[in-house]
Amino acid sequence: MATTITRQDLVALPTYRQGRDEYLQKMIQYKKSRRMKLGTDISILFENRQTVLFQIQELTHNEDLSDPKELDEYIDIYSGMLPGDDELSATLFIEIDNQERLSQRLTELKGIEHHLFLQVGDEKLQAVFEEEHDDRDFTTAVHYLKFPLTSTAKAYLTNGSYEHENVRVILDHPNLSLEAPLGADHIASLAKDLA
Repeated sequence: MATTITRQDLVALPTYRQGRDEYLQKMIQYKKSRRMKLGTDISILFENRQTVLFQIQELTHNEDLSDPKELDEYIDIYSGMLPGDDELSATLFIEIDNQERLSQRLTELKGIEHHLFLQVGDEKLQAVFEEEHDDRDFTTAVHYLKFPLTSTAKAYLTNGSYEHENVRVILDHPNLSLEAPLGADHIASLAKDLA
């Protein structure tokens, strides 16, 4: 599925900055088939090589990075978000503009790492979060996670029959229960990753 990212994959910073506006517009369009709203305040972005490379490229732009050692460090950190052959990778965002409401929601959703699933056909696959926050009274607003896929789930996602798919993300936290189906465009995009 995803191959590694190296420094050679990055566009030189002056070149990137020249074409950045156009690249941003392309990525906004591309992410529409990879991002889904799970609820009013929660969204999920399914990551792949393109989205991770974009994050690294934006980081080099925002922090004006050109030192090869620093670039390699960031590439190493972000490469952990690349999905493996039998998994989907995602970033979960808890998005509330009001800081007080956000703090309250992050406290309410402590333990969210144990309550997120991907339903694929008859299989309910639990998300594996990069970090667990059981040692404090709140969770974080951004989570990196993977959905390990069985061979049956992988075949279900890649069979090309999207209009009859039963694929949904489920959150069954004691303080918040949500379910949202993946649309045909989401599934088609993920199927390309898994092919």
